[in-house]
Amino acid sequence: MARFKRLLAAAILLAAAQLSLAGEYPARPIKMVVPYGAGGTIDLIARMLSPRLNELLGQPVVVENRPGGGTTIGAAQVARAAPDGYTVFLGSNAAFTISPQIMKVPYDPVASLTAVGMVSSFPNLILVKPDSPLKSLDDAVRAARAQPDKLSYASFGIGSTAQLSGEAIKVAADLQIAEVPYKSGAECVQAVLGGEVAFGFDTVIGSVQRVKQGQVRALAVTSAQRHPDLPQVPSVVEAGFPGAEVTAWIALFVPANTPPDVQRKLAQALQQALADARTQQKLAGLGVEVAKLDGPATMSLLRQEYVRFGKLVEKAHIRAQ
Repeated sequence: MARFKRLLAAAILLAAAQLSLAGEYPARPIKMVVPYGAGGTIDLIARMLSPRLNELLGQPVVVENRPGGGTTIGAAQVARAAPDGYTVFLGSNAAFTISPQIMKVPYDPVASLTAVGMVSSFPNLILVKPDSPLKSLDDAVRAARAQPDKLSYASFGIGSTAQLSGEAIKVAADLQIAEVPYKSGAECVQAVLGGEVAFGFDTVIGSVQRVKQGQVRALAVTSAQRHPDLPQVPSVVEAGFPGAEVTAWIALFVPANTPPDVQRKLAQALQQALADARTQQKLAGLGVEVAKLDGPATMSLLRQEYVRFGKLVEKAHIRAQ
């Protein structure tokens, strides 16, 4: 009985501490971990959001870049952090639905972190150089079939949405074409322009202006529908590869067991920031659509993609090198 009373008292104290924390939150700066280097897509979005979140929460939101490991280094850091709302993760679905399928990760991809809300979503582009003889994705498939094991394509890293979409096309078309992983979409573009690969991937954010200016040509967009900024570019579904649509999305996460009141404060601030006309204008300038999914809906999508992408990974025999 005495032991039960001690445990009950400890539980009451813990609950009281959590309530107190939620009532005061935030009382100090918040660290926003970004699993990519400075200047990348998610880093740019983080630095757009952080000043507005600062205004709404009344505390600085400091961006910390933790690149590497197919985004798993940053995700693991936040998974290990105290569940108090002072360490958050701005990351893509790749960290939870792709990377854990092909490599060992020090966190549970569907249970270690909890989404407080989605920020944005965007597809990738399949690119060739302007004078490439490949005029369509079907042309690329025929060329790969005619020259098995001789053509290659560029993705922006192991565990990326680019790799998954490229390998899905290989599976659907039964192709023998090598993937060449680069560190970023920008490096993929340079590989395409330099003739190192037959085609390559970059995000819409990274290359929509390049396509509009004629620096590269887009064969397809990796979503189910065409992108509004490039209405002339067909989707991979239209191109005949309905299993290859892979869209990247970005959400704000906190460690599991973060108090519900803290999560609500963060979610409300995020929703307000994304509803702000200035924020929407800045994101639109990057070619990014503001997402409207709350935390539970985001986690539901994450679980669905984990299953779907796991099947693609198995079919394509994707493994970390």
